[in-house]
Amino acid sequence: MLHMKNICYLLLAFAAITCLISCEKELHKYEGKPTIYFNETARPLAYSSEVLKDSTLISFSLTKETIVDSLVHMVIATIGNAADSDRPYKIVPNASSTAIEGKHYEIINKDFSIKKNQLRDTIWLRFMRTPDMKDQNFLLSFDLLENENFSLDMQYKITNQTTGQKLNFINYRWFINDIIKKPTRWFDPYLGTFSRTKLNLMVEVLNVDPQYMDTNISIAETLAYGKFMQRYLNEQKAAGNLILDEDGQPMSMGTAAQ
Repeated sequence: MLHMKNICYLLLAFAAITCLISCEKELHKYEGKPTIYFNETARPLAYSSEVLKDSTLISFSLTKETIVDSLVHMVIATIGNAADSDRPYKIVPNASSTAIEGKHYEIINKDFSIKKNQLRDTIWLRFMRTPDMKDQNFLLSFDLLENENFSLDMQYKITNQTTGQKLNFINYRWFINDIIKKPTRWFDPYLGTFSRTKLNLMVEVLNVDPQYMDTNISIAETLAYGKFMQRYLNEQKAAGNLILDEDGQPMSMGTAAQ
């Protein structure tokens, strides 16, 4: 019986030592610097099938001509405990960037720090619509760098084992252009051959949002738009104002709208 008691004591002592070692290991994880990353790349999913990205496309192509800029934001997040003082972090444009500060974009707030008792910070950016965006894509790429407050222990995740594609946690890219694209719901038999000139005229005459034509417009509305625009073009021609399309030919809507 005494022998069994000794075994029990030994087991309890071993369990206590194991627990202490485990606790020390857990505590050890928090001895280093907190990790910093772009929140958009590792935030909780908004829905189960959502795919997180490390880049965003800003296109002015389907916005009204009067829109000259776009205000967006980036959230910088940390892993670790909040602190009782502001903690500056370091973020710089990557050398691959082609967007020019002051011309294509500006950074609204330049106090890059995780504020007291916070785990996130928001950087506001303004992208400016410029004529050279009509035929060229511009890139604005940001890198987070290690400093005295934050490490870069979480750098990327492999998302495709076959191709080696990665989701980058410490680099975020913005692609900016004004390269016109044909709205998804543009229907040639009703609206005719697509062109930027025609789309801009429709926006002006119909006061329709190009984004609406890309995502929400119905077939019946598309036909109504086509017929209305063809009537407008005919009236302008009769009044001596022949409206030309981008190819220099008289503008016309689709065959079903004639």
